[in-house]
Amino acid sequence: MASLPEIQAMKRALELAFLGRKAAFPNPMVGAVILDSSGNIVGEGFHEKCGAPHAEIAALSEAGAAASSGTIVVSLEPCCHYGRTGPCTDAIISAGIRRVVIAMRDPHPNVSGKGITQLESSGIEVETNVLFDEAESLNRVYLHYLRTSRSWITLKMALSIDGRTAAKDGSSRWLSCEESRKHVHRMRGSVQAVMTGGGTVRDDDPRLTSRGSDDPGEQQPARIIVSATGDLGNSRKIFENPGRVIIAVPENVAGSLQKFQSEFGADVWEFPADFSGYGFNLTLLLERTASEGFGEILCECGRGLATMLLRKQLVNTLSVFTTPMILGGEGLPAFEELGIDSMDDSIKLENVRSSLLGTDTHLEGELVYRID
Repeated sequence: MASLPEIQAMKRALELAFLGRKAAFPNPMVGAVILDSSGNIVGEGFHEKCGAPHAEIAALSEAGAAASSGTIVVSLEPCCHYGRTGPCTDAIISAGIRRVVIAMRDPHPNVSGKGITQLESSGIEVETNVLFDEAESLNRVYLHYLRTSRSWITLKMALSIDGRTAAKDGSSRWLSCEESRKHVHRMRGSVQAVMTGGGTVRDDDPRLTSRGSDDPGEQQPARIIVSATGDLGNSRKIFENPGRVIIAVPENVAGSLQKFQSEFGADVWEFPADFSGYGFNLTLLLERTASEGFGEILCECGRGLATMLLRKQLVNTLSVFTTPMILGGEGLPAFEELGIDSMDDSIKLENVRSSLLGTDTHLEGELVYRID
């Protein structure tokens, strides 16, 4: 059983792990804390970005000789294979660590219990499943990627209290309050990419950048435009601001986008046409985004793309900002038909979090789809 100092150290390891949220993917977020033989913290580290030293190596480097006969507390099972870096298990054994406390096993096929087995075979005491739920939640994007090879999608929406996203004439600015808008900028700053539909770009000409950051030099998330037709109108703002811009379209549409490639350096991704979806298979898009290093994507779009993502069960988290305003039946609904005929077919939310942001209510949770 883990001691109180070890549990406290694990909480700290999870905090450290979260610091790698933007750059660790496709690796997991991992934090590590080293306690000396008296239970004092002598080293800390986290996995900063893919290709950088792992959390265990960073913590061992900081601890130095003080790690000998100590305990390493780590938020994920140490790796035991060669990748871009060497095995963390070898470094732990060489450092003379006597005990390893782990939050959860790493389900990656190259690890999956092998790291624990190697440590135990070397005479090291191993404790597992310490703050397991917290560790699993922390690495939901990584675990989702291992299962599906896709990016994690958070769908963000601003609604009136009667579930409308805009008035009858299409106007929606400003549906949410200033505090909510600031929160959305923080959300954008925490993900690798922001995604929207071609209609939103054409009609609203948004920037989709993260503004108001404490770090003015912070790298902007990539912006991904999904379009069935390639018609982006006269939009400019999304291209003129810093950050990579990707336009995802069906094949044979790219010709109309040459001006965005030549003038702004936008990337155009083509996919086989599939008119049962949003012009092409959105699953293929999310597999491509994951392979490009976009672990988590914030989707801010109109009801057409939002509906299709839900129909294909590609949305993982729903983030809703509800404002104290009524737009009536004339207003535009959040979604088109989803094929929900009864309460049994409904899409539910779990792990729901809610808070007040100015005059708005913010609710967020993971989606649970009916499995036929």
